[in-house]
Amino acid sequence: MSDSPHSLSQRNHPYLPGLWLAVGFLALASLALLLRPLGVTPSTITESDAKTRLEKLTKLRAEQDQLASSYGWVDKEKGIARIPIAKALDISVSSLRTNAPHPAYPITTIQPSAISAAGAPLYPEVPPVDPAKVAAAVAADGGSTAKIPVSPKTNLPTTKP
Repeated sequence: MSDSPHSLSQRNHPYLPGLWLAVGFLALASLALLLRPLGVTPSTITESDAKTRLEKLTKLRAEQDQLASSYGWVDKEKGIARIPIAKALDISVSSLRTNAPHPAYPITTIQPSAISAAGAPLYPEVPPVDPAKVAAAVAADGGSTAKIPVSPKTNLPTTKP
């Protein structure tokens, strides 16, 4: 067996790896400070980058405004053209004004089935609620004493004698 220790607590100097790590970090930080060119500071880098970004953004906005307000071909072979946004809005609004409102897709309704016609609830997982019991519970809790409108019992199952 080897006599070399396997854990930090068994070594003669357990703090040695941490010491080397600290020395290496300090050496790298010192090297970065020494190699830093004079006159270049974070504020000058930020200012020059901001000027460059502003110039690029101004140029991009000018190009986009020119494209959005002029006629031209997107793909002449396929016959795809572009028109100014204001003209496109005028065309869209005028065509929408002539159209009567209508649903975008067919509206479906629930058709009564044999089960619901027989008096079974449409949603069996939801127990039917008796409005008279709700009114009694509200009155018992000190709620409003106004008469609660009772709707016809459409969801209650019926039993035939």
